[in-house]
Order: sequence, then structure tokens, then C-alpha cells
Amino acid sequence: MIRTRFAPSPTGLLHVGGLRTALYNYIFAKQNNGEFILRIEDTDQSRKVDSADSKIIDQLNYFNIDFDEGPNKNEKFGPYYQSQRLQLYKKHYIDLIKNKKAYICVEHNGNLIPEFDVDLALEKIKTSKFVVKLLINSDKKISIYDELRGDVEFDLSLIDDPIIIKSDGFPTYHFANVIDDHYMKISHVIRGEEWLSSLPKHVLLYESFGWELPSFIHLPLLLNFDKSKLSKRQGDVHVENFIDKGYLKDAIINFIALLGWHPSGNKELFDLNYLLGAFSIDRLQKSGAIFDIKKLDWMNSQYIKKLSSKDILDVLHNMNLVNKSINSTQYFDIIKYAKNNSTTLLDINDTLNIFLERNIDLSKKLLTDYQTSKLFEFWQNQLSLLKEVTENNIQNIVALSKKELNIYGKSLFIPLRLALISKEHGPDLFTIVSILGLEESQKRIKELL
Repeated sequence: MIRTRFAPSPTGLLHVGGLRTALYNYIFAKQNNGEFILRIEDTDQSRKVDSADSKIIDQLNYFNIDFDEGPNKNEKFGPYYQSQRLQLYKKHYIDLIKNKKAYICVEHNGNLIPEFDVDLALEKIKTSKFVVKLLINSDKKISIYDELRGDVEFDLSLIDDPIIIKSDGFPTYHFANVIDDHYMKISHVIRGEEWLSSLPKHVLLYESFGWELPSFIHLPLLLNFDKSKLSKRQGDVHVENFIDKGYLKDAIINFIALLGWHPSGNKELFDLNYLLGAFSIDRLQKSGAIFDIKKLDWMNSQYIKKLSSKDILDVLHNMNLVNKSINSTQYFDIIKYAKNNSTTLLDINDTLNIFLERNIDLSKKLLTDYQTSKLFEFWQNQLSLLKEVTENNIQNIVALSKKELNIYGKSLFIPLRLALISKEHGPDLFTIVSILGLEESQKRIKELL
């Protein structure tokens, strides 16, 4: 059976690269009637962040990436926290020492002193502070097959004996993930390219235990435009950041899926269900994938346009950005306009605020530089004559303002915007009046006469 896993470290928020790894592992398992496993690799206790594990689980659920096994779910090969599997790791590193495939280094005056005598080593680990190292003891070259990259060659003479058990008794990533992947029956290890250099250490561990190797697939790196590795120093890299900024989950999944993979044809917009049918390992790329935020912006704008005003309002409410007790019809009118001119949900919220958060005092302050009385009286009168708001009607009033009042440009448009929405810049007058309605527009202008 195909069994894949996602094994994040609870050291902070979920990285976009982590979401991609989880997504690909999930899709590959589901396509092959297999199982997707979540394991929390919390062996680095110094970097562990409280509740990071639960936030990762919440975000996987948010994106509908459902694991079949993991913490508190179908734990047939549990526990799924590595910190709870220390006795298993201890059994195996002692076996390696006994078989002279690993050795201890005892700490003495800040130095690590190797002890190759098995009996002495087994005694010292009872009383001394130590680390355990895997004995590579080879200067040969080995070739390891990667399903994306083909045969990859490594020179073992260039690899130092790696530490597999740290002085705090916790295993390193190299040791724990091999043991856990074996006991959890992981058939395919799909992970980022940054782990490719560690592959020979992992293979040597499998061979030391006499275990069958899983299939390996190392995904391309995520890169900035300058081809440097994507990192938080260059900006937002955490999934939560994009959610908080108003990117829709479907757009995020769509964008993430294309970071290193492409479907056949020219299709760019698709959901998770499409991916479950279209994804394939042979369409993964080897070279690094550019994280193009402009493409995400475009995708998100397309997904926003597809949503109904009600759906957008519901999402904004769930983000605690709007109060649904306000007249929903007014919300809908604003959203209908805004969603065709917005990149994110925050853009829509900003447009809502333009119409709903009017500041009369600010308007009065900014209007001191303008001759507004005759302009406002004229517009109030003209609006009162209308039975409906049309673009042609509003354009006619603008034309009459220029002709009869001799008011043009900024002197015309800025005072009216300030009266209606307390902003010097914003939507055109037709949009503003049509959204506010004739009665409300007249009321707002009158308040500033």
C-alpha cells in the first residue's frame, strides 16, 4: 500500500513550503488509494513553540488536507510525536553500538572523545554525558535513485560521521525519521530538495538495520525572484500570513500546487478536486520554483470575482472584519463593486470602510480650502430631481456643474468625495452615489452645507 507522510517540526507557523509538501503527499496518497500520515517531529526541544503543532493541524484541516493517521486519529503506529518515542530510538542506537555500526562520544572538557570499545561504551552511557555517531567508515561512492531526479551519486568520503543521538538524549532528524518511516510503513518519502544532501546518511541507516528503502522524491526548492532560497527575511513565507491578508484558501492551494508542478495544457485555475485527478509525479520540475506573489495576487482576484457577495460577507465576518448586523443590502452593493477591483479580501474590507466609516469632522477640516456651498447646494438640488441613479444622470450633473458653476477638476470631485465618503480619492461619483442611494447621498451633502 502507498503510504506517505508529512512530518513538520512544531517550531513556528506553517511555511508555504511545508504546505506544498503536505499537499503533494496527500494528493499522491489519495490518487493511489493509499494513506496519508501526519507525524510531529518535535525532537528539537530548544526550538519547540507551544501550540505550534495544533496550529499546523488546524491549517491542514482548513485546506481540507485530511490525514488518515496522526495525533489523536487512528494511532495504529503511534505515538505520532517523536518526543514520545524515545525508548524506541534508544533500543535501536544501542543495537547499532553493539553491532559496531555506531559509537559514542563522551563529553570531556568541552570535547567529544570517541569510545569504540562496545563494552566500555555501554557502561559509559549509564553515567556519562554523550552523543552517538553513525559510523560511515567508507570512502566509496554510492548511487541512490530519486524518482524525480534519477540516480544521484554521493561520495561518502566527504561525509563526516553524523550525530544520531544528541547529548540531551533526543535523536537527530536523520535518525528518528528513518526509524519512524520504517515502523509507520512509509512507502514514499516526498520532501524538499534541502534534504537531498542528507539522503546518503538516511540510506546508510536503512542498510545498517537491514530495512527496505522507501521511494524518495525530493521536491524543487522555493525561490525568490533573485533565485535565492525563499526565507522569512524576504517577506511573508507563512501560510497564516496570507490567510490574514485576505487570500482565499482555494487560491492559495492553486498557487502552491504550481510551485514545482504543472498540469498538461494551459489550465491555471483549479481546485483540490481537480488536483486529485490531474497531479502526477512525472510533471514535477527539478529546477527551483519561483514564488511569484503577483501570480498569487492575480489568482486570488479571480477567485474573489467568482464568489457571491454573501459568501464574501460571510468570510469577512469570520475574519472579524465586519459586523453583519449592519444592513446586508448595503454591504452587498459595496461588495459587488469592490470584488471586481480587489486583489484580497482586505481590499474589499477597505472599500467597505470607505463607505461605512465616514468622518464628518475630517471632511469639514479638509473642505476649508474649497468653495463648496454653491457646489453642494447645486448637487443636492440636482439629485433631488432624479428618480434613479444612472451613470448618464451623474455625468450630466457633472457637466452642468462645470457649465453653470465654472468648477472643474479637483475643485469639483474632491469636495464631493469628502462630503459623501470623507475621502479625497476613491471610486467615481456614479459608483459612490449608486451605492449610497439618492436619499443617503443628499443627506450627507446637506450635513456639510
